[in-house]
Formats: sequence, structure tokens, C-alpha cells
Amino acid sequence: MKLEELTLRLKNKELPIDWPGHWLGGTWRPAERGELRSSMNPSRNSLLMSFKESKDVVEQAINLAEEHQNEVAALSKSERIDIITRLAQAFADCQEPLIQAMQLETGKPAWEARADMEAALRHLNWVANHEDEIYESILAPAKIGAPRGEFSLAPVGITAGFLPFSTPVTSFVFYFTATALTGCSLILVSSTHASLSCLLFALIADKLDLPKGILNIVFGSYLSFKQTFSNKRIAGVLYTGSYEHCEEIKKSAAIKTGRQLVMQSGGKNAVLVHSSADLNTAVRNIIYGVVKSSGQLCSSTSRVFVYRGIAKEFISLLSDSMDKIKIGATDDFEDKTGPLMGPLYSKKAVDRFLRFQTMAHRAAKKTILWGKSLELDEGGSFVSPGIHLMEHYDSSNAYQENVIFCPDLSIYEYDVLDEAITDINDTKSSLALSFIGERHIIDEKRHQVNAPNILVNLPTVEVESTLPLAGRFSTGISRFHGPAMALYLCLPQIVQDDDVSRAIVNDWPYF
Repeated sequence: MKLEELTLRLKNKELPIDWPGHWLGGTWRPAERGELRSSMNPSRNSLLMSFKESKDVVEQAINLAEEHQNEVAALSKSERIDIITRLAQAFADCQEPLIQAMQLETGKPAWEARADMEAALRHLNWVANHEDEIYESILAPAKIGAPRGEFSLAPVGITAGFLPFSTPVTSFVFYFTATALTGCSLILVSSTHASLSCLLFALIADKLDLPKGILNIVFGSYLSFKQTFSNKRIAGVLYTGSYEHCEEIKKSAAIKTGRQLVMQSGGKNAVLVHSSADLNTAVRNIIYGVVKSSGQLCSSTSRVFVYRGIAKEFISLLSDSMDKIKIGATDDFEDKTGPLMGPLYSKKAVDRFLRFQTMAHRAAKKTILWGKSLELDEGGSFVSPGIHLMEHYDSSNAYQENVIFCPDLSIYEYDVLDEAITDINDTKSSLALSFIGERHIIDEKRHQVNAPNILVNLPTVEVESTLPLAGRFSTGISRFHGPAMALYLCLPQIVQDDDVSRAIVNDWPYF
């Protein structure tokens, strides 16, 4: 299959797509054995592509990455930047099929898929045009106190990355730019719900004739990824997903001395609506944070703390606005805006959402909107958002503490700002806080906030698909995103050959 063929088939919705195999070492390799997996359209629960998930393929991928790791590591800085530059142009040329794949497979509305695509292109172009700044920034800590010598970066080695369905294009761009910048071979394992995106990445790589081994794509699921990171030859792990999986990956690090883990899990993200807030601004940002990716982002909004004096008016405005949002299928390519919110990723996710709605109702002072399963004509995995007014925040309550990963919102009234911040901090999943109100107020209080990402009069999900910093505690331990991800995939090296050191040695009086 060629890129042009897949582009045409996506445009015409000639589905399901024929799967050409796994992309390993620069060639297509079909799986002789393995379990049949399916990628589904969550808007209609219809088949998009089937493929074989195979343990043998994972072993092949690791072997090929190891075989070519030295060649990838030997690429010069200019060669690495050239690869990223060519990828940026290829992604710009391939925008429409990449957007359509997200609409079909991840349930992203057109407005969101386009925003994610634009964010990915901004990232690629920034990296391609800031070579010196990036490498100097990565090496800066190593150079402190070492004025002499020639510094360079040595890659940690073969890196495994898991591609989440929620942000497939931007996650790939972040992963690949980091590994390419540092000279690490990347083994990318797809989520079942990000397979179409992975197929496009592989076809783009094929067309670009990238160096062998720099990118290897395994079509599979978390099971394939687990098999990958369980191999002691894996030196770096890039993962976005559940807290339970992050804990499992942490335990696996014992098999490899110095293994680098760059992980992001979901946050219990809050919006703080201050007495100085404009309520229309508050409602707009909260709805944006709740409905983007149907609440299935690590940065999705799940809690609101509102000043009691404005709570009644705020809740009325929020519930009326939330009740009117358009929910529907995201696979109409002619509709350039689409619904405001699409489906959850599967029927399994709908069932989980409904269980949490029952738990929320039991814990709530009042259920304002009860989230429900929607029976739309398309037959997909649709729900309506839930809103629940709580008496107080209780981190011991399963509903109030768990990262639910769906369009659900709990509201808390507060009287004293410091007490609201204390409750916001009372979670092991601290990632983002959105402050709605006058900027100087949060500037004075920011030292009290645990969340590393503080957004002023913006939604917790911001407008980019990934926040600058990973979270604290269970959400990522303050890891960096963007080009700074490369910090974890390389080790500084220095070659010293300077006259000052040589003169000191030559003047040594013992000879």
C-alpha cells in the first residue's frame, strides 16, 4: 500500500482498510501468527482495520532496532534536524488524511482534530528551526562549571513508546522528535484505537526513506507494549495512559540499569472560579475542558471550585449551556466544524462512565445533570455529560478521587480561597489548575498550588494537545514535554583536548 492509496480510501471512506503489516527496519513485515485485533469507528461501532498482534513481531522489532541503533546514533545533528524538517513538510502535505483518521478512529470532532494537527505542525516546525537552541539547552546543566571541552549527547539507546488514542498525532510528533534529536531508535506500539494514525506514520516514513531502524511501528495494544518494555534491551520508555500501567512500567525498570521513564497519567484537574471571574469566560473554559476528546485527556476538567456568592448564577449558566451542546458522529468530512463533542472510545468506556454516574449521584449533594448513554441513529458510543454538586471535597471517596476519563464534572462551593486551594491540592493526581479571575490573585497564591500547569482564564486542556509539564505525584513526577523530552533520552559526553589542561599536566614536577 502507498500513501496516496490510503489517502484516497480514507477520503472516500472505503473501509475497512487493508492492513499491510508491521513497519520494522524500513520494510513491511506481516505477522504469520498472532491474535486478530480490530480498530473500530466509535461513532458507528463499525470496522476500520484488522491486524495481527504478535509476540514474534515485538521480538523482531527489538532485534532490528538493536541492529540499527549504532547507525542511528551516528547521525550528525544536521542529519537529525533534516529528518525532522522533512517530516514536518510531509505532515503538512498529509494534513487531511491525518485529520480524517482522527475523526474516524478517535472520535475527535473536526474542530479538535484540526487543532491537534496544527499543534503538531507547530511543534515540528519549531524543532526544525531551533537546532542550536535545543542542543545548547539540553547540554546547559552539564556545562555548568566545566568551561573547557567539547560536549555532545550520547543516546540512552532503544526507546519504546506507546501511542495513546487520545492524542495520536501530537504524541507521535513529541516521541519521534525526542528520539530523533538524541539518536535513539524508536519502537512505537499503537493503541488499538490509534492504528489508522500509525499506518499513516509508517507510509509517510516509507515515502521519506528514513534511516533504517530510526522508526519501527508495531500494531497492537498495551499487551504488545508490555512485552516490549519487559525486554532488558529497552533503555527508554515513553508512555501516556493509566496510573496502573505507569506503576507497572516503574516496576519493570529494575531489569535495566539506568532505564529512562517518561510517563504521563491522568490528572484530577480543577477550575477555580474566583469572585472576580467573568462567568461567561468561566463557563466557556469549563465546557471546553470537559468536552474536548469527550473528557478522555490527561488534562480534562473534572472539578470546579466556585466562590459561594456567585455559585447559584454560575451553576444555572453552566448547566443550561452544557445541556445544549451538540453531540454526534465525528466522521462527516464535509462538516468542517462538526459536533462539539464526539463519542467515547468504546462501549466499554460508556459502561464505565455510567457506573461512575451512579457513584456520583450517591456522593452528591445534588445531581444537576445525570450523564446518560445516548442512543443516536449512528449507533456509536455516545454519552451526555454529567454535573454533580458536592457538599465538600473528600479524597477518600472513590468517585471524587479517581480520574474518571470521561465528560463528568463535580462542583464545590467555597468561601475562603486558601481552603479551596487546599482541597484542590488534596489529590495524588495533580496536573493542571485553571484559574478564572484577575491574574494578580493567582500570582499571589501560586506558591500554594501543587499543580505544575497553572492556566489563567484558559481551560485545563489549554489549546495545545499536551501541557508543557507533566504532573506531580501519580501523574508524571514533573517530567517535561516538548523538545525537553529529549533530556531523558540522552547522556552528556565530553571530549577534553585543551591547552590549559595539557599545560597543567606537562608542568607536573614529578617528571
